[in-house]
Amino acid sequence: MIRHVVYGILMWVVCLYAFSKGGWAERLAAAGILVATYLTVLVLSPTAIRFHHLEFPVVIVDSGLLALLLFIALRTEKFWPLWLAAMQALTIFSHLAPFVPHMLPWAYHRAVAVWIYPMLIILGYATRLHHLQQRDGNSSKG
Repeated sequence: MIRHVVYGILMWVVCLYAFSKGGWAERLAAAGILVATYLTVLVLSPTAIRFHHLEFPVVIVDSGLLALLLFIALRTEKFWPLWLAAMQALTIFSHLAPFVPHMLPWAYHRAVAVWIYPMLIILGYATRLHHLQQRDGNSSKG
């Protein structure tokens, strides 16, 4: 339970920061993360069977976020969207866990959930760099 609260606080702090100080890429990535998070909550299986099998609706949501992050990476000269897209691809790869013999549901859940934390940290850092560049009038891409 505490993990959900920590994630919610981190997500909202980073996303609000991206909305207020980020450029179009940071804002779009933050919007994608917010939408994907709440869609995931809506499409998860009931608690009794959650992560006991492939969570196909979650794979669809995660794939949509990956597509958005790849779109951002292709449209900007910034490097950080590639890192987010790579981590999101690892998240999708983690959905193969139910096909591993004797995989425990909690391990599948952790494997899928772990990558969002570094993604949010990178998004926060990228927003900070963008804000500093805008403030200093620096035209270089970061």
